[in-house]
Amino acid sequence: MNDPQGSFDTRIEAAVGAALHAAGITPGSTVLAAVSGGPDSTALVRALAALRQRLGFVLAACVVDHGIRPVEVTAVEIAFVRRICAGLEIELIEKAVPPGECARRARASRRSLEEEARNLRHSLLREAGRGVGAAAIALGHTQDDVVETLLMRVLQGSDVHGLRGIPARRGPFLRPMLGCSRKQVLEYLAYLRQPWCDDPSNSDTGFLRNRVRHRLVPVLDAEFPGFRTGLLVLASKLTLAGDLVRELGIRLRWKPSGDGFSIGADEFLAAHPAVRTWSLLRLYDRFGPCDAPRRLPWRFLSPAMNWETIPPDGTLLRGHGAVLSTRGGVLSWGPDIASRCKKGYFIVVSEASNTEIREAGVRVSFTRGPDARGGGRGGIVILAGKVQPPIVLRSKRKGDSIRLAGGATSVKELLIGMKVPGSERDRIPILADRSGVLAVLGGALGYRTRARADILAGDRAGVDRMVVHVERDMEEGCEQQR
Repeated sequence: MNDPQGSFDTRIEAAVGAALHAAGITPGSTVLAAVSGGPDSTALVRALAALRQRLGFVLAACVVDHGIRPVEVTAVEIAFVRRICAGLEIELIEKAVPPGECARRARASRRSLEEEARNLRHSLLREAGRGVGAAAIALGHTQDDVVETLLMRVLQGSDVHGLRGIPARRGPFLRPMLGCSRKQVLEYLAYLRQPWCDDPSNSDTGFLRNRVRHRLVPVLDAEFPGFRTGLLVLASKLTLAGDLVRELGIRLRWKPSGDGFSIGADEFLAAHPAVRTWSLLRLYDRFGPCDAPRRLPWRFLSPAMNWETIPPDGTLLRGHGAVLSTRGGVLSWGPDIASRCKKGYFIVVSEASNTEIREAGVRVSFTRGPDARGGGRGGIVILAGKVQPPIVLRSKRKGDSIRLAGGATSVKELLIGMKVPGSERDRIPILADRSGVLAVLGGALGYRTRARADILAGDRAGVDRMVVHVERDMEEGCEQQR
């Protein structure tokens, strides 16, 4: 362990120690290690344990059961992790995903099982990290993982941002062994005489990463022995290009507008096409619907690369729960209010109609004009000029918020404050337009009606008014109860 030449044992610990220093881990800080029992995470926890006294940090560990492998296999691995943590006197936190949950979420989100399992694992690790007050969550990725990731992204047609490789630090996650090869990890474990668990799923070529690892990489090693170095150099170069695009993209003056964002069309066109695309992707991550794919396809955004002029009014892009439109020389990029939901209800309405919402057991009517009055119990009178069509009545969605007099609040928290039971919340009609939620129409169902502060007409005379009248539909209400 004290080889002055930096043998395989000290290289691992030196790399981990340098990464902790760069991440600002100070004496008294807590580091949470993600441990699965495999060689990489086992080497990581052994290196961290060897360094904790010297560097003065507190070490804890977390193991996650994804609920996707046979129970007996998972039980063996968790028992192994318990033994190693007990032997090293490390607190172990155990987290589990209900069986089948990863597969269910993968189907619903149209992501791969690998990706959904990773998302759930990271969520549970964050939860564990908060529980112990961790300054960082250490993951056991190695240089081999970086190479495999780069190969997959090249073959999938990624852009400069995707070809940066795996970041050494992102949010709470720290990857201190990215400069170490898997061969070095195995040598380190052999030196310590430390066993590990072999995960049978790592040989399952049904997973893309395993196909790359077991089929593609051996061919590249044989035909292009230096390909790893070449890929890592490419990633370093593209990181610089990606940083430039990001820096220029942040300078675009997109402004919050309703549930989305807006910018002058001339400013958008003046930007380089790569900068335009990056800004659209960045903002989509902030408003994108939860049931949409995480990545927007290149073919969807590619038209934005080629625009030389933008029409003053119209829809430029629509799909994947988002719409880019232009009006009066201003671009608007946000959620597509006219997109259908997969569950709940969604009804596009006119400004002079009666609408029955069978799922809620209510009837909603609209009248418009300077003399429009009323609204009734649970109804509202709003300024028609504040409405941005289309107008819809729908059930609540994850992420809905409304701007009340006291500031913005989530619809979920609003309904909780109104003491609406969880089973009733999807029935409460949400009145929305292109700018977002206009009102939460709870009155006809015995709860409060709350409207966005700036749209209420009050007693103002001589203004274009729209009356939204809501009443219980007894027949539909009985059908709903049945």
